[in-house]
Amino acid sequence: MITEDLRSFVVVIDEASLTRAADTLCVTQSAVSRRIQRLEESLGAELFDRNSKPPKPTALAQRIYAYAIPLLRDLDRLLEVPVENAPPGGTFRLGMTQAVADIVLFDAVMQLKAAFPALDVRLHTERSSTLQQQMVPGTLDAAILVLPSRAQPADGVAGRRLATLDVLVVQSRSKPLVTGKGRPTIRSLAAHAWVLNPDGCGYRAALEQAMDDAGRSLRVGVDTHGTEMQLRLVAAGLGLGLVPRSVLSRSAVCDDLDIVNVGDFALKLDAWLVHPLHLGNLKRAVDLLGDVAAETFRRHEAVKPIKPAKPARARTGKPSASTERA
Repeated sequence: MITEDLRSFVVVIDEASLTRAADTLCVTQSAVSRRIQRLEESLGAELFDRNSKPPKPTALAQRIYAYAIPLLRDLDRLLEVPVENAPPGGTFRLGMTQAVADIVLFDAVMQLKAAFPALDVRLHTERSSTLQQQMVPGTLDAAILVLPSRAQPADGVAGRRLATLDVLVVQSRSKPLVTGKGRPTIRSLAAHAWVLNPDGCGYRAALEQAMDDAGRSLRVGVDTHGTEMQLRLVAAGLGLGLVPRSVLSRSAVCDDLDIVNVGDFALKLDAWLVHPLHLGNLKRAVDLLGDVAAETFRRHEAVKPIKPAKPARARTGKPSASTERA
């Protein structure tokens, strides 16, 4: 009840008239008077000098008015939180894997801020398994995960598959590690160092599993975040790398890299947007995020042709079979 009384008190001061306040609130003048009196009883103070005509707000009333404005504004926002068609506002806690952020983050943030200026986006990058765990207790409002092909998000969340990523093995064109005729196997690639995301990356986890299935261990030469930095290090000859085909085509070092077609290893991962079952006023923001991310993935799949590789030469000086560029 005090909220209704406080709102009527604010309108009376704004309108400087009990009559106009009643018209604004669509109630009778006597109803506004009762609300003011009830508020005074709740606060234990007189808010209007009734000896003047019309009654004027006291100095104390002006101080209470200053507190009431932001309080009522925050209350209105609070009441909008569970309403799905209400304008998105407040903090939007968004999780992505680093690889996904490299692809979709810029477009997603730009369009979210353009559509919903009151929305504050807070990004958290982490591996997919951790992001899923944070979704259930409400630590995150939405996340874009990378999961093995045909896998499904965990129970207790809603999900939307956005795209399938074709992930390639790449090496330096000028300093190739994989030489010789024929396609290498995942077992043979265990002899080489790799440049990958730190432990927990979906790409890395799939590669580690493939190595383990072949009875070998993954040898990481450099682990670092950021796809472009990884590709630069690969191009410099510091190891093999993993990268989505669509990201490779847009890399500044694309022409310095070759694709290694592995005979027994083809990595495809699905990108999923997941979120709690009940979104409240963030629903429109999450829907837009999904649309933007799906379109960004689709656009990135329309890649420019990758130039064919020049034959790589082994250190003996004899020509070797080039790794095939797709």
